[in-house]
Formats: sequence, C-alpha cells, structure tokens
Amino acid sequence: MRTTQTLFLVVLLLVGAGTAHAQTSRYGFTQHLNAAQMGMGGLTTTVATNAHTVIYNPGMLTRQPFALEITMPIGADLDMLDMSDFISNHQDDFSDFSSLEPEEQSQFIKDGEAFDNKYYGFDVGPFFGLSFKNFGVAGYGILNGDTKLDLGVLAPTIGLRGLVEVGGAVGLGRTFEIAGREIGIGVAGRFLQRSSLPSQRLTASDASDPQGIMETLQDEAEDPYSGFGIDVGAIHTLELGEPGSDINLDLAAVIQDFYGSIDGEYRIPNLKLGGMYHMPFAGNAFIRRWDVGVDVVDIFNREGVSFFQRINMGTELSMLAGLVSVRGGFHQGYPTLGAGVRLAIIKLDVAMYTEEMGTYPGQNPSDIVVGQLSFGW
Repeated sequence: MRTTQTLFLVVLLLVGAGTAHAQTSRYGFTQHLNAAQMGMGGLTTTVATNAHTVIYNPGMLTRQPFALEITMPIGADLDMLDMSDFISNHQDDFSDFSSLEPEEQSQFIKDGEAFDNKYYGFDVGPFFGLSFKNFGVAGYGILNGDTKLDLGVLAPTIGLRGLVEVGGAVGLGRTFEIAGREIGIGVAGRFLQRSSLPSQRLTASDASDPQGIMETLQDEAEDPYSGFGIDVGAIHTLELGEPGSDINLDLAAVIQDFYGSIDGEYRIPNLKLGGMYHMPFAGNAFIRRWDVGVDVVDIFNREGVSFFQRINMGTELSMLAGLVSVRGGFHQGYPTLGAGVRLAIIKLDVAMYTEEMGTYPGQNPSDIVVGQLSFGW
C-alpha cells in the first residue's frame, strides 16, 4: 500500500477510535448527539419522547412516559468523503511534493483549496437511558475526531485532533402547584470524564511508521479530567383555548450547569428557553402527534456567537400509529431534515443538518449527516 494511503487509513482509524462532531463546549458538558432531535432543528427543552430527557431538561421528567433506550448515532461531515477522494487521487503528489514542477505544485494547491485548513470530523455516541414519570438515568460516550488538510508553504500535511468523553446523569422530577398553576420541576446531576488530543500535524513520510504515529499521539493526548454539573428545569402547559379543548402550548426553561465544575474550573450556567405547540387535530390513527417548537439556547451567550446561532426551530410529524416520523426545522439558521421508522423495539433515525463552527451564520458551516440505530421501548 502506498505511503499516503497508509497515512490516511491510520488517521481514519485514530479518528474512529477516539473522536466526533458532537456539540462540545469549552464552558460545560457536551450536548449528546441525537438524530431525532437534530432532524427537528435541535429542539431539546420541551421533548420527552425518549430517554434523553434527563440530559436535556429534567423538568420534562414530570411528563416522561416509560422509555428504555440503547442508541448508537454515527455522524459525519459530508465533505469528508470528498477530502478522502482528493487524498487518494493525489497520493504521489503528497509523497513527492518537493519534486513536482512549480506548475504542478500550483495546480495541486489549487485543487485542494476547498479542504485547506478546514476540519472535517465524524461522531460516534453510544447511549443508554431509562426514564419514566419523575425519574431518569442515562449514560453515554462521545468519540469526536476531526481531520484536515494543511497545504502549508513547504509541503502538504494532514492535521488530526480528537476528544473522548464518558458521562452519566440521574434526575428526579415533581409537579408543584404554584400560584394556581401546575409546574413540573426537575433536578439532575451529571458527571463526566474527558480526554482530548491537541491538534497534531502528520506528513506523508510519517506513514512509514504507523506504530510510531500511534505512540506519538498517545504521548500527546492530554491527561483525563473530570467534572460534575447540576441542572434545573421546569415545564408548564398554557391553555390557549377553552378548558378541555386540547389547544395547549408547553413552555419550558432549563439551566444546565446551574452549578458545576470541570477540571476544577467553575462553569458558566447555560440558560435555555423553549416552547412547543401540539396540533389539536392530532391523536388519530393517521396522525399520532404533530408538534411545532422553538428553543432559544445559551441566553447568556457564553460562546460569544450571534443571536441567530442560538435559535433552533423545528417540527415533528408522527404518523401511522408512530411507525413513521418526519422532521424538519432550522438549526443555527440552517435548515434541517430528518425521518424515523420504528418496527417493534427497533428504530432507525436519520438527519441532515448544518453546524456553524464560526461565530456568525455563514462564516464556517459544516454539513453533517447522522444515522442512528436504537433498541428499546
């Protein structure tokens, strides 16, 4: 096998063994990837249809039906395959770049400009959760890896970085009557252990020693560190029509990292607000449920991004007694699409969405596709 092929395969193996495009924040816990939620714009604060509730909003545990889930979502940048093809088609150019004619070097750099200095990654996120009314427990792993081309000045290289996280959560909920209104309130405790690989640069010549690459990356990986967080959430249903008309609007709020610390550093709280409208004509044999919602996340703007990147909108249409679900919405200003099929205890979900890696829409968008296989009830 040629050296550049070997290098790229090693990179992919390393990425597959340790990384993904999950929504990781330096300010707190990683938002575990779920294909169903991403298909409907990334809505989380008012959703209680799966066992992720204890992670998304513990207040929704007061509305939680029984859910036992084992899921395996896998997501990847759509452009990652194109980058793979570029590397495969230019194997010799990578290995012998210095021997190319100036015109050939210029053409090589021009062909690779679309991938230069842009990270492309994929996620693997196994999850287990058990939830029922007023209680939820969950455990998850996140493998997050990114690769990029660096055409550089002297010779092209491949960059690699990654993150591994293991976490869990347990939460309780209870409904209280406050000022004549029933409000569901929940509290959850979360913990994590995280390890990351700082950005590394690999050349084509490194492929002659794959074992050396593995040892180098292991040496460069940061020591694992841990953290905890306490989340507080609430949910209230506002009647928009006459009593008993089923014209209702769910209003929710959650403070993630209400109090928490990661690696000894205090986390800035993440306040989220959300609303979900349930179509009153649903609930029949054909349309089981039709929900439309909006979330405003990171009210305190911990990340320093534009307001539009902190708005998620989406809808989910559950049909044929819940056998088929169709989803759509907007995540950080970009459209999302999703669908799901359930057969007994097996469920398959897919989603396409865009994650903005910059600080405002359009700066550095990354198109992602996610597939998820789930087992449970």
